[in-house]
Amino acid sequence: MKNPWVIMLSRVVVVVGLYFAWFLTVNKLFFDYIYPLDPWFERNTVSIIILNDIVGFPLMLLAWRFLFKENLFKAAKFRVMDRKSVGLALWIGLGAGLFTVAFSQLPAIASENFKFRELFDYLNRAEWYVFLTFLILGNIYKETLFRGVLMNEFRRVFPVWLAIAIQGVLYGALFFFGDIPLSLYGFLGAVIFALLYVWFKSIWAPIAAQIACQGSQYLLWHYGPESDNVAVLSAAMAIAGVMVASGLFFAVRHRGQVAASVPDEAVTTV
Repeated sequence: MKNPWVIMLSRVVVVVGLYFAWFLTVNKLFFDYIYPLDPWFERNTVSIIILNDIVGFPLMLLAWRFLFKENLFKAAKFRVMDRKSVGLALWIGLGAGLFTVAFSQLPAIASENFKFRELFDYLNRAEWYVFLTFLILGNIYKETLFRGVLMNEFRRVFPVWLAIAIQGVLYGALFFFGDIPLSLYGFLGAVIFALLYVWFKSIWAPIAAQIACQGSQYLLWHYGPESDNVAVLSAAMAIAGVMVASGLFFAVRHRGQVAASVPDEAVTTV
């Protein structure tokens, strides 16, 4: 039997290596040759993420097929969810989106000391059809990569709680490149989405939550009210916190029903 540490490390190296090899390549191509062509690309800079995902996802599929002789869709658990699981994932995602928008409008956070507003402007200034493509394709690829692949590989050798923490740290580091506040924000989101993945045993759970989260952020960014009133924003954050907490509470209760209906494939639970 192969050493589980060797399997885990080899797959993590392949995944992270492929991710960065193509990511750095597409950044070079985009900003040197595509970005200067038209002002449209300045408004829709998120299109670079779409280009990254269009090629990156097939690369991961091929790597899993030819290097590891496995079906990535099966390994990542692209399973159909029941309606209650879908509803809970969407509810938690909406709460997370509302919390993030209110939090980013706090005067201290909106200042130049932090890059939250810069990040959300980068994502949300895109045309709706570009953002919709990013929202769907980007989250399918991102969740498959971090939850469906990396976290599952860490679970080969670590307890599930530690695997969740490690993938959260990697998520924050790889997406926000050492910015501590943004990395912490990414870590907390990654932990919540990873819990949904573990509890509902389907990669569609974190995908649905991410789509609800980022989709609500986009709508609120363009059509929602803006405020710098700390009391109003704190109330919105409290409401959003209750949404997320209640969703997680009912998700914990629902996981038993999911576990009874979906076979567990030699993984631990939390």
